Amino acid sequence: MRRRSLFALLPALLGASCVTAPRVEAPTAALSPTLPGFDTPVRADPMNRAAYQAYVSAWGGRAAAAVTDGSFDVLSISGGGAGGTYGAGVLVGMTEAHTRPQFEIVTGVSTGALIAPIAFLGSDHDELLAEGSEGVGQLTRPIGLGALFRIGIFDGRRLRNLVDRFMTDDIIDAVARASETGRLLVITTTDLDRGETVIWNMSAIAAQGGANGHRLFREVVLASASIPGLFPPVMIEIQDGERAFAEMHVDGGASLPFFVSPDLVTTSAAPAILHGANIYVIDNGQLAFTSRTTPMNTSAIASRAFATVLMHYSRTSLEETDAFARRNGMHLRFTAIPPEYPYAGPLGFDRSSMSALFQYGRRCASESHIWLDLHAAIARAQLTTPPATTPDAAPCPTD
Repeated sequence: MRRRSLFALLPALLGASCVTAPRVEAPTAALSPTLPGFDTPVRADPMNRAAYQAYVSAWGGRAAAAVTDGSFDVLSISGGGAGGTYGAGVLVGMTEAHTRPQFEIVTGVSTGALIAPIAFLGSDHDELLAEGSEGVGQLTRPIGLGALFRIGIFDGRRLRNLVDRFMTDDIIDAVARASETGRLLVITTTDLDRGETVIWNMSAIAAQGGANGHRLFREVVLASASIPGLFPPVMIEIQDGERAFAEMHVDGGASLPFFVSPDLVTTSAAPAILHGANIYVIDNGQLAFTSRTTPMNTSAIASRAFATVLMHYSRTSLEETDAFARRNGMHLRFTAIPPEYPYAGPLGFDRSSMSALFQYGRRCASESHIWLDLHAAIARAQLTTPPATTPDAAPCPTD
């Protein structure tokens, strides 16, 4: 009932003129922004191709040189709101099955941005994945009529407090140490003013250390997880010559479902490293729905349509990633919540649903029944059987 009311309120809240706030206007042309306090580039703009390729070439080259076990492994974690508990469970289950490699590159988008730093640090931090899944369940207490005077339906302080709680100075410093060999942590946000993706080198930000580095690290994670309209955007201070202004950054999933950059992986990596390399994609959503009758009401139609857009967006990105992997002799391993699972959806933030989804991902990964074939997974879109009645009765992705 709560989810229905939120979707019903969304158009009115998003259209309310009283939530607007004045801003310093950002330059619209010939922009060469820098981050105050940072002497080296810590982000890349894919629209500036020359600079982007130069940056990611250096980043990817260092990551390829960090391989110590003979296998170049990349982990990409998608968004998905409450579905992020699935990915957290999968990682813990991989640890229990002794199938989790040390990833040379870890990327996170949206909810995946909350998971990626912990995943980057390795299995010794798995308890934080379980603890974080519990914390996410407390994010979505509506602020009622206060939303008319704030930006976002939900109280952004809860999300900020969650980020502060898990992205501590110790965790950020641990990311810096883990990056010393060249391993790379990347998170994406969406610059809403330009409508473009921004790629953040979180390893370099962590290595900066101090108040500047720690603050920006948390701000980027917060921005990537801030779903527009639900949570407030994050304003990141930028310098352009003598002029200071603030960019508006939101959910990385607003511009792409997950991030696997061919430039990042291939530009500087030796062919011998790439051949046989592994790309792991954890999609914290569904690639197929079980057919059902959609109720004839606005909120149900909007919710189903929104989920459908995300589903097809993810399918297209996975097909592109699969083709890229095949061209380079790499292996794509991916997982997603199967249509048979009784999924409460990306806004199913109640604690029992999230705990069940975490345990489901953990169980399936620990039994090594988690990685899907792309074409077989998409074919499951034709299923007409209803989802399992309980999470415990749902088959694993490869069952």
